[in-house]
Amino acid sequence: MIPRNLRVLAILTLATVCSSSQVDSGWVLREDGIGPVKIGMTKVQLKAALHDKLSEDDAATENCYYLTPSKHPHVGFMMIGERVARIDVGDQSIPTSTGIRVGDSEARVKKIYGAALKIDPHQYIDDGHYLTVRSKNNKYGIRFETDKGKIAAFYAGAFEAIQYVEGCL
Repeated sequence: MIPRNLRVLAILTLATVCSSSQVDSGWVLREDGIGPVKIGMTKVQLKAALHDKLSEDDAATENCYYLTPSKHPHVGFMMIGERVARIDVGDQSIPTSTGIRVGDSEARVKKIYGAALKIDPHQYIDDGHYLTVRSKNNKYGIRFETDKGKIAAFYAGAFEAIQYVEGCL
């Protein structure tokens, strides 16, 4: 039999692990941000909001680059003119505010967004599409990239920035 104090320690450890997972899974991508991050924040504001180390991508251009937080390596913050312009999500751990995740079907996105969704052929994937929806104020949007009917990645932010099909390039 396991002593009571060890059982309590195991329960507390499990609760800590679960709550830290909930913090990560508590992040949802909105048209205007994710977690504590808002589109338009400066790099200094982004670092302060995340309390995390940020790494810069190697393919940076003079005016555009990506920052990746160490605690959320599957999220990329596109910086244009030293401000967050777009947030990219590349795995299923983070949903959109409507519950869409990487791996979901195009049909689910179409059902959720309905007539507000604009569908375009993908530039590089024969069986792929861009599914784009604008915010009510037309300032922001979310774009889903699909491959063979499944969501492969998605990103949100300033409407102009979500139109870039090659990130900063």
